[in-house]
Amino acid sequence: MKPYELLLIITPDHDENEAEALADQVKGTIENGGTLLKVDPWGKKRLAYPIQKRNEGYYVLYIFESAPSFVAELNQSLLVIESILRYMIVQYEDDIDKLKSELAAEAEQPTSEAEESTPKGDAEAAEDATDNDTETADEDVTDDDVEAEDTTESA
Repeated sequence: MKPYELLLIITPDHDENEAEALADQVKGTIENGGTLLKVDPWGKKRLAYPIQKRNEGYYVLYIFESAPSFVAELNQSLLVIESILRYMIVQYEDDIDKLKSELAAEAEQPTSEAEESTPKGDAEAAEDATDNDTETADEDVTDDDVEAEDTTESA
């Protein structure tokens, strides 16, 4: 099995929920024929040039492993979906073992963080809120001082 990456641009005509549903549909297709390693939704971005009279699109990056024959099948299934503006499937050129180890580390990390994080006591939460209020008040004073200086200089 070889590593591939697929960059998908979905039309901006849909809201984010519909774009996510289409991204999940493509994810399911990839999982049926290969091993999905990573899905990275980039969100709505401006296109470099207009495509089908559209200037924006939802970008989604997939990194997966599959047989080369599956890539041809995936290519055909993506051509049929009208909501896809553009897509490109290329071989993944970075170190796939490094990516797998990073993903394994990320998968282990949330469980250890959940164990370490304990609910704050009322005293700690109040102390954090006081710190935030003090910082905000300091920022407000500095902004007012700058505005006062600007008015005196122009007068």
